[in-house]
Amino acid sequence: MKEKIAFIINPVSGTADKKQIAEYIRNNADNDRFRHEIYFTTQAGDGFRLARQCAEAGFDRVIAVGGDGTVNEVARGLLRTDAALGIIPLGSGNGLARHIKMPLNWRKALETVKDGKVIMSDYGMLNDRPFFCTAGTGFDAQVGQRFSQIGRRGFFSYAQASFMEYLNYRPCSYKITTGDKTFSRRAFLITFANASQWGYNACISPDANISDGMIDLVIIYPLNIIKAPIIGLRMFTKSIYHSNNTEVIRIKDAVIEREKAGWIHIDGDPVSEDRIIRVKAVSGELKLITPSHR
Repeated sequence: MKEKIAFIINPVSGTADKKQIAEYIRNNADNDRFRHEIYFTTQAGDGFRLARQCAEAGFDRVIAVGGDGTVNEVARGLLRTDAALGIIPLGSGNGLARHIKMPLNWRKALETVKDGKVIMSDYGMLNDRPFFCTAGTGFDAQVGQRFSQIGRRGFFSYAQASFMEYLNYRPCSYKITTGDKTFSRRAFLITFANASQWGYNACISPDANISDGMIDLVIIYPLNIIKAPIIGLRMFTKSIYHSNNTEVIRIKDAVIEREKAGWIHIDGDPVSEDRIIRVKAVSGELKLITPSHR
């Protein structure tokens, strides 16, 4: 019996020609093995809706063709179903794809989602919002908001947003409760890492594991103009744990009380949230296709 595979394509992510990709999929979908369908999103929420419909229709694999936001929507639609999520990374940061070492070349990624290994992946919940790579509050959330307002995507636009936000950003105080411990920290940012990176190969928590039932709570203390670029370099060299400006706590759940309500990010997308945010790890409810050599 042929496997059923669906491709959910976000036509506005990245710079690749999505019509070309769809045509390539049609011509190279291994029709002896797969029955395939191709869908295009037209608005926010389509990825979730289409993924849920595909899972209910008995598709074996549902492939998100786009960036981290597309991956988040499609993954949410596949939670607690028998359909496996695949990723063809066509976004800006591609955080989860990079974490699982998915090829960034979409032709190679297409072969991987057909022949890769299926694992059970965890995810995180921030209040009622699932995240699969990272979520956070503080500087990175503010940058995400500024970046969302820039018409251009890509690393240099993200770097520009980061620099402009840094000029006016002020660290905040947080009260953190996890397990039976409560403590306060003044922080530049707090990241909740299910996977290792924000995207662009910037590793905020290099040892994060998507299959261990835990979230890495990463606190970066206030940074001056000298320390900020050093922290940035450490992210790209996977050595952020060596910084005395960083604290990492492995958690099952936590409650974070901020000074006021404001921006958070969910897999890079900015969202306004309450002052109090609750984070927890959810174990093994998503089937995820990874490279077989990973």
